[in-house]
Amino acid sequence: MTPPQRRCVPPPPATVAAKAIELRVRGDFIEWLAASGGTMAVTTYNSGKLAFFSAADGALVASYWSFPRPMGVAVQGDRLAIASRDHLWMLRAHEGRFGVEAVNATGRLDAHDLAFDRRGVLFANTRFNCVARPSERVHFLRSWQPPFVTAAVRTDCCHLNGIGVRDGRLAVATAFCDSDSPKAWRQGDRFESGVAIDVRKNRVAVRGLCMPHSPRWHDGQWWFCNSGRGTVGTLDLARGSHTPVVTLPGFTRGLTFAAGRAVVGLSRIRKRHILDAPPVRERFSRVQSGLSLVDPTTGRETGALEFSRGGREIYDVAFLPELIGGDFSMTDIETPL
Repeated sequence: MTPPQRRCVPPPPATVAAKAIELRVRGDFIEWLAASGGTMAVTTYNSGKLAFFSAADGALVASYWSFPRPMGVAVQGDRLAIASRDHLWMLRAHEGRFGVEAVNATGRLDAHDLAFDRRGVLFANTRFNCVARPSERVHFLRSWQPPFVTAAVRTDCCHLNGIGVRDGRLAVATAFCDSDSPKAWRQGDRFESGVAIDVRKNRVAVRGLCMPHSPRWHDGQWWFCNSGRGTVGTLDLARGSHTPVVTLPGFTRGLTFAAGRAVVGLSRIRKRHILDAPPVRERFSRVQSGLSLVDPTTGRETGALEFSRGGREIYDVAFLPELIGGDFSMTDIETPL
């Protein structure tokens, strides 16, 4: 890797026109959001938007900002990390507004999930089949790679996408297969080849998953999205098993827990796309995109925020425990590219 060049990166453009995305609310979504006192951050990469949703006076408050292909988001205290097409943004909240703390050039690594550990932020470096950290000197620093990846291959082999942290340490990763052959995840049976990897024991723990994403530690167990089947469920790494808790009308991807609910991202994946999910389309006459609100103790969906126009493909969701406005207070800053 060559040292990145430096140039001025402008801030994201102003809020997009409201007609770009149309929303439909169902169930107790607004009531839950108001009671939580927080804000949902959502990335929709096909529309190039980072969306913020909060509630005020019984109504939904929405704002949207343009980013180039936004993917993973992660929250730590008053900091929000965002992976975009070739940068990793670190924002810090102050008095209800975000300002830019740092921007790292990653190059086009196809970064997916982000997570904070004790040392800082990690990201799933999907193109290089590893988990990495941002760097000011080079595009990334390799932190961990699956045991079945035997070399630093510059091609997506296994589609490593999801990372989960427990007690401040990387603990679980998800991938579409356990191969280090270039593009193997595109050539195999993606409906049965998915895996969950126990990072600390450096072994594949659970097999037979269908395009898994978003491993998250909550209430003493691992949760994840078995995306191609439209489910959210739990992982038992010791037994090598998984248990679906709820099946939803979309490609499940993006998961967080807040105020007694699981918030799940849903996508309407195009037919014949590499991520097409026939099991979901066969079960539901209408596939949706947006957010589903689920009671994790019962597996019952209690509310939803549907993207009826725009935002077909959600990648990640995050909950910010304080109300955040939609303004970025920033000026152009010198960042590596």
